[in-house]
Amino acid sequence: MKNYKLKSKKEMVNSSYGITRLLKYLFKYPLAMVVVIVTVILSSVTQIYGMSLLRPVVDNQILKGDLVGLKADLIKMALIFLVSAISSGIYSRLMVRIAEKSIRNLRHDLFNHVQDLDIGFFDQNTHGEIMSRFTNDTDVISQALGSTIPNIIQSLLLFVGTIGMMFYLNAKLTFLTIISLVIMFMIINKIIKKGANLFATAQKQVGQLNGFIEETFAGQKVVKVFNHEDILIDKFDQQTEEIRVSFLEANTAMGKLMPFLRNASNIIYSILCMLLAILAIGGSISMGVLTTYLTYLRNLQNPIVTVSQQANAIVQAMTGANRIFEIMDLEEEADDGFIDLVRARVKKDGTIEEADTLTGLSAWKKVVDGKAVYKILQGKLEFKNVDFSYNGVDKILKDISFYANPGQKIAFVGSTGAGKTTITNVITRFYDIDSGQIKVDDIDIKDIKKSALRRAFGMVLQDINLFTDTIYGNIRYGRLDANDDEIEAAARLSNADTFITRLPKTYSTKIHGDGSSLSDGQNQLLSIARAAVDEPSILILDEATSSIDTTTEEHVTEAMDNLMMGSTSIVIAHRLSTIKNSDVIMVMDNGRIIERGDHDSLMKKKGVYYQLYTGILELD
Repeated sequence: MKNYKLKSKKEMVNSSYGITRLLKYLFKYPLAMVVVIVTVILSSVTQIYGMSLLRPVVDNQILKGDLVGLKADLIKMALIFLVSAISSGIYSRLMVRIAEKSIRNLRHDLFNHVQDLDIGFFDQNTHGEIMSRFTNDTDVISQALGSTIPNIIQSLLLFVGTIGMMFYLNAKLTFLTIISLVIMFMIINKIIKKGANLFATAQKQVGQLNGFIEETFAGQKVVKVFNHEDILIDKFDQQTEEIRVSFLEANTAMGKLMPFLRNASNIIYSILCMLLAILAIGGSISMGVLTTYLTYLRNLQNPIVTVSQQANAIVQAMTGANRIFEIMDLEEEADDGFIDLVRARVKKDGTIEEADTLTGLSAWKKVVDGKAVYKILQGKLEFKNVDFSYNGVDKILKDISFYANPGQKIAFVGSTGAGKTTITNVITRFYDIDSGQIKVDDIDIKDIKKSALRRAFGMVLQDINLFTDTIYGNIRYGRLDANDDEIEAAARLSNADTFITRLPKTYSTKIHGDGSSLSDGQNQLLSIARAAVDEPSILILDEATSSIDTTTEEHVTEAMDNLMMGSTSIVIAHRLSTIKNSDVIMVMDNGRIIERGDHDSLMKKKGVYYQLYTGILELD
C-alpha cells in the first residue's frame, strides 16, 4: 500500500514553489490580471515621478521665488499623485475579486483531487488534518492573494524605481546605500527563514488539533460512557498550549524584524543626511537634489517596511500553499481497467444493447476493434490463491481460494483480524492484492474499470454513513437518477417504509448525518434501502447487524434477505444466526479459510464453526 501520510515539506517552506503555482490560478483571469499589472505599474511610476518634481520645484521655483511656476508644478504633482491613488484603488479592488475566484478554484481542484486518491489516503490521515488544508490553509492564502501579494509587488517596483532615481541623482551615495541595504537584507532573510520554519510547525500542529477535535466530537458517546472528559480536556489544553508556544516563538522571531528594520533604516538615513549636507555645503549638489534624494531615501523605507510587515502573511501563505499542493501532488488512484459496466436489455433476437434507464440487467462492455462487445452481469465470483498485505510485509489474506455462483449466498465468520472485511476491500479494489487473482463473471477485476467494478456491488456496512439530507436524498444516494416511486419501493423492500411513513414529513423528513435523528436499526434500514434502489446483482454485507439489538435484528435480517434475493451475496457475519441459510459458510482464522460448507455439514463436522455456534468458542 502506498504511503499517503501527510507531512510538512520543510524543504519547500522557504521556496517559491507554492507561490509560483498559486500565480497560475491568478492568471486564469488574464485580462483582469493585465489590468492589475498595468495599474500597479502606473501607480508605482506616478509615485516615483511625482517625487522627482521636488528637484525643479526647489531649485527653479522656491529658491528663485517663481510663484507662478510653483503653482503650476504643484498642480502637476497633485494630478500625478491622484492618478497614482486611482490606480491603486483599481488594482486593490480588482485583486480581491481575482483572489476569491482563485481560492474557489483551488478548493475545487483540491476537493476533486482528494476524491481521486486511494482509500489508503483516508486511512492514514485524520479527517481533521485533511480538513485543515481546506480551511486554515486556504484562509491564509486568500489573505495573501487579496492584499499581500499586490502590495509586495508594488513595493518591489517602488524600491527598484526609487533606487534608479537615486542613482540618477548621486551614484556614489546610492552605492553606499545599496551596500547598507544588502547587509540589512541578509539579516532580515535570516529572521524570516527562522520564522518560516516555526510557522510551518505551528500550522502542522493546528492540523493535528483539528483531527483531535473531529475525532473527539465524533466519539462523544464513548467519551461520556468512559468518563474521559477531564482526560480529553487536559489533552486539548496540552495541544493548544503547544500551538500557543509555537506561534509565540514564530511571532517572536518575526517580531524582531520591525524593530531591527526601523533602527537600521534610521541609522542609514542619519549617515546619508550628514554626507548629503556636506556635499550641499561644498556646492557639489543643489538643494533640490538634496531635498529629492532625502525624500527618496525616506520613501525607500516604505516598500521595505511593507514587505517586512507582510512577511508573516507571506510565510504562512507559502506554508499553506505547500501543504495544499502536497496533497494535490499525491498520485491519484491508478486504474488500468478497460471494461465498463452499463445498463442493458436483451432484444428479441437475443443480442444485448445498452439502455438509458434501469432495466434490472447490467452488462460488461468491452470495446474490441472499435466495436462494443457485451456480457450480461451474472454475479459469479472467484478467488484464486489470493495473498494480501496492507504494508507489504504482514499478510492479512493467505492463499485464499473460493468461488460463488450467481445468486449464491456466501458467508464468512471468524474472530476480529481474521481477514473477513479485507476480502470485501480487495473485491472492490479499495486495495490491490499482492498475488493471486480475483474474477467477476470470469473477468479479472484488474481489467475492469474501478468505477464500473464498484457499481456492480451494493454494499451495506457495519459503520452506517448517512448524510444531512432528507430521507429521499439519502436513499437516492444509491442511484442519483432514481425517482420518488423507485425510492419508496426500495424502502418497502428494506422494511424502512414502516417507520418512514410515521415520520412528520415522511420521506421529506430531514435527518442528521451523524445518525442522531433515528435509531441504529432505522439508520441501517435506510442504508439497506440505499443499496436496494440500484437493484445490485452482487451484494456485500459487512457485519450489518452487529451494532443493533436482537429485536431490531429480525427486521434488518428480513430486509437483507429481501435485498439478497436473486443476488450473489458476500456476508460478513458476527451473529451466526443470520447466516444459517447461506449456501456456503467459510470460517477464517489468521488470514486463512480453515473450514467451509453449509450450516448442516459444518455442524456435523463439530469443528470450529460448531464450537462457535454452540457457544463453546466465542467470536472476539
